[in-house]
Amino acid sequence: MATFFGLLSLLVGLPTYLYVSEVYREQLLRDRREYLNALTASAATVIAENLVERRREIELLAQTTLYRRAPLDSPEFRPSLERLKQSYPHYSWIGLADAEGQVRAATSNHLLRASVAQRPWFQQGRTGIFTGDLHEALLLAKLLQKPIQGQPIRFIDFAAPVYDDAGVLRGVLAAHAHWQWAGDVLQVVRPRNAEELGLDLFIVNRNNEVIYPENIPTALKVPTPEQLRQPETGYFHNWGQEQGTLYLTASAAIQNPVPATPLEWRVVARQPAKTILTDVWALQQVILWASGAAGIAFLLLAWLVANHISHPLKRLTSIARRIERGEEKVLFDGNFEALELQRLSNALQGMYSTLLAQKESLAQNNQILEAKVVERTAELQQLNAALDRQARTDALTGLPNRRQTYERLEEEFLRFQRSHEPYSILMLDIDFFKKINDTHGHATGDIVLQQVAHTLRQSVREVDLVGRVGGEEFMVILPMTHLDQALLVAEKIRQTVVNTPIEPVGHITLSLGAQEVGVVDKNPHEAVEQADQCLYQAKQQGRNRVVAFGCLD
Repeated sequence: MATFFGLLSLLVGLPTYLYVSEVYREQLLRDRREYLNALTASAATVIAENLVERRREIELLAQTTLYRRAPLDSPEFRPSLERLKQSYPHYSWIGLADAEGQVRAATSNHLLRASVAQRPWFQQGRTGIFTGDLHEALLLAKLLQKPIQGQPIRFIDFAAPVYDDAGVLRGVLAAHAHWQWAGDVLQVVRPRNAEELGLDLFIVNRNNEVIYPENIPTALKVPTPEQLRQPETGYFHNWGQEQGTLYLTASAAIQNPVPATPLEWRVVARQPAKTILTDVWALQQVILWASGAAGIAFLLLAWLVANHISHPLKRLTSIARRIERGEEKVLFDGNFEALELQRLSNALQGMYSTLLAQKESLAQNNQILEAKVVERTAELQQLNAALDRQARTDALTGLPNRRQTYERLEEEFLRFQRSHEPYSILMLDIDFFKKINDTHGHATGDIVLQQVAHTLRQSVREVDLVGRVGGEEFMVILPMTHLDQALLVAEKIRQTVVNTPIEPVGHITLSLGAQEVGVVDKNPHEAVEQADQCLYQAKQQGRNRVVAFGCLD
């Protein structure tokens, strides 16, 4: 028996050790690689969204009425540029150059009247939206304070052409964003224990050069995408640094904000092999010690059991048979004989059969009951989900109803109070809708409402919310949108509806009121009421127009 237990401990401990050495190690590496792939994908997505947001700010500003119509020497340009610069901390310089390349307006008056005709952002920005690769600012270097002594100031450029109402090029609007934004963006996805894990994140350009972080060792060589698909040693790569140091590496491409001028950047993450495998080595040591201790304990236990198992078992057999008959309060006393082992086995087998039958019956009953509970729970969840959708969705248009719309409005107002990130409200009303119902019938009126709802959904972003808050009245919530941008969206909606005939009514029009939430607003309903007043003014002024609070005709 002692030999049996010793072999048993060996048979249990050895497969466990081999599992940790091979299977667990392989699974850990796969999980860690998937984690790094997910981390780089998240970082690439965040960087791409940030680039698109900066590009969109410049693009939308260049399309405003001020930049399309005002004289280039107008004093209104600089306050407009300063406001945009203050909205994002990493904007170092924003300027407007005329069609010949002379800076006509700029933040802090930097480079005012200077010629930027030879700059890539100006040349590319004359023909379309442009996002430039990382570079040093030659003209701005003397004007801006360096964050770190002796370290060059580097920027990425965003530029957009400025056209007048006739489509003639007036100039180029451009912004230089300081490269410090890369660190802030990566900080969003960087794990808190990255240093403890030895985890590093890099941004690499099209030439496979590290552009973030700065001042990296010159000997560092980032694996190319082709090398990442074929690891040098199992899962690991050599980065050309310390001799023998290997890293688990993952990479994700950053989507280009402007397809015409691709950046071709990548986010690369790495983690040292010795850090990843530390847990495996530690667990292997624990298993070795535990297996040794368990083996010794098993041998001692086997020795004790073998020493006592030869005692007479006659009394134990009798007691076991009494237990089989269902007697209670049976006392286990006396010495046990080894010759009675077979009789004990038969008695225990009978008792076991009885207990097993009872256990199986109980298990079946439990399974039936659990299945019914799961079935009823699933039905209840489906019913609750259907009721919730029905309570929050307008049945005719499929848009969020008044309840869901105002719940979203409360959320945006709370977010505005925390982060001061603005949002705007559009109130929309179909002109002469009663006349449509009276002339064509309510069924046609429902078709008009459904078509207008579809047009509204197609005219806004996914983050925006379009809700039906009245019979023919709709509300649009535009997160992260200033009033001037909201007016562009409102005008786009108005023109789209006018240009989309609906049979048999024909062309219909909308009246729209717009308002941006303000710091003086005490609740989310104030901006809605002001936008509703603007909608009323639009009706009074002849309908089929957009009116914003504070700029009523």
